[in-house]
Amino acid sequence: MSPRRRVVAAALAGALAGALAAAVRADAASLIQNGGFTEGSNGVPAEWRADGWKRDLSQFDWETTPDGTGAVSITNVEANDAHWCQTVAVQPDATYRVSARTKTRNVGRETAGALIAIEPRIADTADVRGTQDWQELTIDVAAGERTTLDVCVRLGSYANLNTGTAWFTDVRMVQLSAPPARSGWLSWRPPAAWAHATWFTIALPLFAGLLLARGLGIGRRRRP
Repeated sequence: MSPRRRVVAAALAGALAGALAAAVRADAASLIQNGGFTEGSNGVPAEWRADGWKRDLSQFDWETTPDGTGAVSITNVEANDAHWCQTVAVQPDATYRVSARTKTRNVGRETAGALIAIEPRIADTADVRGTQDWQELTIDVAAGERTTLDVCVRLGSYANLNTGTAWFTDVRMVQLSAPPARSGWLSWRPPAAWAHATWFTIALPLFAGLLLARGLGIGRRRRP
C-alpha cells in the first residue's frame, strides 16, 4: 500500500470518527424534565419547585407564548435568595454539563445575580447582573458519590441577597462521561449519550473501520 493511500485512509477514518462524536453529542438527551417550561398547570411548570430564603420576598412566575416556548421568572421585591429547582438522578463519579439561558432586569450589581446553582453547594455559574438580554450560562459538574443533584436557576445566593427580575429557559443537563471502569474490560460502560444515538451514528465507526482495514490491506491475501 502506497504512503499516499495510507494517508488518505487515515484521514477518512479520522473524519468519520469526528462525525460520529458530533452526532452523538447532538443526540445526547437532556436529563432535565420540562427544561423549556412548556408544560404545567395551575401556574406552576411541571417537574419544578420554587423556594427562597424568605419566600414571601419573591414572586415566582411561569409564562408560555403562542409559539410554544416557555420561561420562568423570579422577582425579588426585596433583597432575597430565590430559586426554581429540579432534582435529577445521576450516576456516581460521572460528570455532567448544565446550561440555561437567562435575561435580567434591574438586578443589583453589588451581590450575586441570575445564575445556575448545583446543590447541595457544589457549584455555581458566573452570574448576570443589571439589565441584560438573553445569554447562556453553563457549568460542568462532577457527581462524586451522589446519586441525585438539585439543578437550580437562581436569583441571589447564600449571603448574597439581591433584588430585581431574572427569567430562565432552555435548561439542559447532559452527561459528559460515564463513571470510570472499576476493574477489567467487562466493567466498561459506554457514554450515556450512546443510548440515544441513531443507527447512522452507530454505523459510522464500523464503516470507518472497514475502510481503514481495506486501505491498510488487512485481510487481503498477498501474491506470492
